[in-house]
Amino acid sequence: MVMKMPSIFVKNARFLVTIDQTRRIIRDGSIAIDDGKIIDIGKTDKLQNNYGSSEIIIDAARHVIMPGLINTHCHTNHHLARGLADNVLFPTWIHERVYPFESTMNEHDVYLAAMACCIESIKTGSTCFIDPGGYNMEHAVKAVDESGMRAVLSRSAVDIHSNARAIPGKMREDTDNAANSSEQFVREYNGAAGGRVHAWFAPRTERMASTELLQRIKELAVKYETGITIHASSTQDSVLRHKEIFNGERPIERFNRAGLLGQNLLVGEANWLTDEEVSLIQKYDVKVFHIPTGSFHGAYGALQSKHLDMIKKGIAVGLGHDSAAESNFLDMFRVMYSVIARRDVNLDPTLAPPEQVLEMATINGARTALWENEIGSLEPGKRADLIIIDTMRPEWLPLHNPISNLVHSASGDSVSTVIIDGKVVMRDRIINTVDEQKMLMQIDEAGLSISERSGVSRYAIPRWPIS
Repeated sequence: MVMKMPSIFVKNARFLVTIDQTRRIIRDGSIAIDDGKIIDIGKTDKLQNNYGSSEIIIDAARHVIMPGLINTHCHTNHHLARGLADNVLFPTWIHERVYPFESTMNEHDVYLAAMACCIESIKTGSTCFIDPGGYNMEHAVKAVDESGMRAVLSRSAVDIHSNARAIPGKMREDTDNAANSSEQFVREYNGAAGGRVHAWFAPRTERMASTELLQRIKELAVKYETGITIHASSTQDSVLRHKEIFNGERPIERFNRAGLLGQNLLVGEANWLTDEEVSLIQKYDVKVFHIPTGSFHGAYGALQSKHLDMIKKGIAVGLGHDSAAESNFLDMFRVMYSVIARRDVNLDPTLAPPEQVLEMATINGARTALWENEIGSLEPGKRADLIIIDTMRPEWLPLHNPISNLVHSASGDSVSTVIIDGKVVMRDRIINTVDEQKMLMQIDEAGLSISERSGVSRYAIPRWPIS
């Protein structure tokens, strides 16, 4: 008997990596998709017999199918500042380079920056990202909607300026304005883009949000049943600055006193936590994002952090790359590979096995996004967010162990097809949702224009002469 035809049938995969509860890997696997969801998954011969033909048939022979990668920390507003803040300490990076750049952006710049982020994400296999906050973010919503991406988006909340270094006027709000503007964004855009956008609350950093603002945001997040994300303990300097401002308290300690800790809170980069702070994170089921490549760029100290220990304790730890002005790339395959640097630092080759790293970029990323019931693994009933990877490339062969190759050998360049929410967003490396070349021209022009208007273009000059 021929059952209802699915809208998309992907067949003949050399390996289908499910990351389901049993972590099945299916040889000669296929997946049937309809109405945005996965309706069946299994061996090709069985699914062909059950479902017959489909509207779209994708032959994934000599390919690997896996869940789309989930990037748990990505500043879309900073995307066009790539290359303007290299080789400097974090206070210089943020206050002298990135904040002046961001505060100069107009609404169309915000749209183009977000579109650039979406295009690069799709081309390298990410199907969802979490943006920890910016301004004019309704234009980021537009870019996510048009591109077909899935995202958590936030509007920044800042109410401390007097004790902070060089905060542009655009970011100077009082507590009421910060809380009210954040609430308005969540109210208007949570569930936008056909449900592909979740709107969260985002106090900018631990040093820029008062305890009163944290308490109000916690109440609002409970009211709207949504999440909160915040930077915390990224560098030693950030911890010391926090202690100066808040009477010797460390960030997680103050979050606990403010009642902010809870299962709807995502904190990061969390490189400098004490054992006591980790215990609080575990107690309240707080989620954590880890961005090793951002740390490598700015020398934050991620390789001495407790992220792998947190995973052992059952804490949800996801991966992110920060921004194009930080990691300088959005390829989550490269981010996954960077995690294995822990082996060298600790002289222990057993650390960060590829299966654990892949979980950080998929199902654990979904947990940090509070979206694990719908994305992060390939299972019937979940949204159809998946990527198809071409293994007929020199870096992939021979293919003995697909999980090892995904983490140790692959890059985003091997992603051939991307399906998000049951729609083919990219096929054979051609994006179907936007005019990529036209957008890239506008993106390049906008980045150069903003750097000139903000006065930071002088930092883009190489040390070698350009004639």
